[in-house]
Amino acid sequence: MMPLRHTQQTLRWFRSQNMEELQLIAQHSLWHDGEKSRGQYLCPIPATPWKAGRWSLRSWKNFAQVKNIPEDQLYECHGIWCARSPQSHVGPYLHAIDFLIPDGTPILAAQSGSVERFSDENNVWGDDPEFRDSVNFIDIRHAFGEVTEYCHLKKGSIRARGIKVGDFVKCGQIIGETGKTGWTDRDHLHFIVFRDDEGNPDNPLQGRKFKSLSIRFLSH
Repeated sequence: MMPLRHTQQTLRWFRSQNMEELQLIAQHSLWHDGEKSRGQYLCPIPATPWKAGRWSLRSWKNFAQVKNIPEDQLYECHGIWCARSPQSHVGPYLHAIDFLIPDGTPILAAQSGSVERFSDENNVWGDDPEFRDSVNFIDIRHAFGEVTEYCHLKKGSIRARGIKVGDFVKCGQIIGETGKTGWTDRDHLHFIVFRDDEGNPDNPLQGRKFKSLSIRFLSH
């Protein structure tokens, strides 16, 4: 089990990103400069859909929950419906991708790297920012100085695979399963690639400075 001290430090980092403050800096040019990831990443979703405990031949699109999502917020990535989230995908989170996939879908490491931190003890979710600290997630740091983050994972699905902080995971390795936790109102995986931006005086974030990157994907 991850030490309590580590979990508390992780949650303090999440709480430090106040959504009202992020909205105030959402239009800063730094987030919109088109910077692409140095690394190339595998789509973290298996090419073949997973449903009811088995691999399916049906398209991922057959399983997506798109009802009540405005058409201008829907788009396709690797044959999977994704949704833009104008409330939360702002500022340093601008280039996050929300893959609309069902709970219980295995999640793959998008590139090889070391597990930097994770939390998978939560089982609470809701459509309000107050649930942000209840998210289960895993962060993996890569050799080229970038970090992939996978959010809204099922309780216990990381530890069930024997994964610990500091472990090296291989590209394509299963690292957890989706499950509604944290700030969410639908089944999905929140996936982001970011880099540290400490020392950049132009970065308007207070506290830890980072930014999301436009993701360069490998062919699936």
